Amino acid sequence: MELRRESITSLVTHLAHMRSAYAEVLSDPDLVEPTADYFPDAFAVDPKGIAGLVQRMVTYVPLSSDLGIDVVFVESEGASAGSCGGCCSPNEGSKKVASMAGAAETEDGYAVILDVGSVSDPTLLTTAIARALGRIVLYEAGEHVDPRIEGALAELTAVACGLGVLVLNGSCIYKKACSGMRQHQGTFLSTEEIALAVALFICATHKKPSSVRKHLPVTQKEAFDAALAWVDGQPRLLRALIESPETLTDGLFDLEEKKGLFARLFASKSAGADDTPSAESFSVQPKTRTEEERRRLAEAKALVDEALDE
Repeated sequence: MELRRESITSLVTHLAHMRSAYAEVLSDPDLVEPTADYFPDAFAVDPKGIAGLVQRMVTYVPLSSDLGIDVVFVESEGASAGSCGGCCSPNEGSKKVASMAGAAETEDGYAVILDVGSVSDPTLLTTAIARALGRIVLYEAGEHVDPRIEGALAELTAVACGLGVLVLNGSCIYKKACSGMRQHQGTFLSTEEIALAVALFICATHKKPSSVRKHLPVTQKEAFDAALAWVDGQPRLLRALIESPETLTDGLFDLEEKKGLFARLFASKSAGADDTPSAESFSVQPKTRTEEERRRLAEAKALVDEALDE
C-alpha cells in the first residue's frame, strides 16, 4: 500500500474522532452491502425512485427518519447535448472524474445534490448518495468542516457510518467511450485511501473482510487486500482505534515499521516479560578446541593458501 504519511494521518484522525465523539451510534454500525437484503425496494431511474433510494439509505446512518431531505439534480459543467454523457469531452485524459455534488442545508432540512450524469449508473449513484449522507451527518453533528476538504470528510464519515463498500465501489469505474475504456472516479478520495478507511472500519468493528471483498471489482479488491495487510501490521494503532480512539484524534501517533513474517512471530512475546531471555543467551559461543585440532586447522589453511598461490 503506497500512501503518504499525511494521508494516513488524516484518515485515522477523522475516523478516530467520529468513533470517539459519537461512540453511542458509531462504535459498531452495520456494514451496508449492495444486496437485496439492504436494498429490497423496486427501483426506477426517475425522481421518485431515486428519492426512495435516498430514504432507504437514510435508515442506515445515524439520522432521524423524519428529517426533511429533498433530492436536487444538477448538470455537470463538462456535459453537453452532443456528447456521450460527457465521456468524449475534448481535452479530457483517460480518467474522467465524476461531478462532485454533495449536500446542502435548506430552510426545511437538507438537500441531497446529485449529478444527472451519474444517476443512471447504480454504483455512482449510491456512492454519491452515501457521500451526501455523510455530509448531512456532519451537519447534524454540528461539525465545522473546511469547504476545501468537505468532500473527503463526507466520504470518510460515510465509511464510519457503514457505507464504505458503496463509497469504495464508486472510486474506480471503467466505462466505454468513443475512444475506448475510460476510468471514472466518483469520489474525492483515491481508491487506496478509501480502501484503507474501509479496512480500518472492518477491523475496528470486527466485521468479516469477506463481507466487503465479495462485492469489490478487481482494482478495489487489490487495494482493500493491501490495506488489510497494512492494518494487520499496525496492532497498536488498531487497538487504540478500538479501545481509546480519543488518543488518536490529535494525529500524534507512531506507525510501526514494516516487519517480515519471522519478525512478527518473534515480536509476539513481550520484550519486557520477566521470562524473556536476554540477547546474550542466544549468542553463539566459540567452541574450545584442543591443541591437536588447532594444529590440523593450521595445516589445512596452509595447504589452501599454497593452492591459491599456484
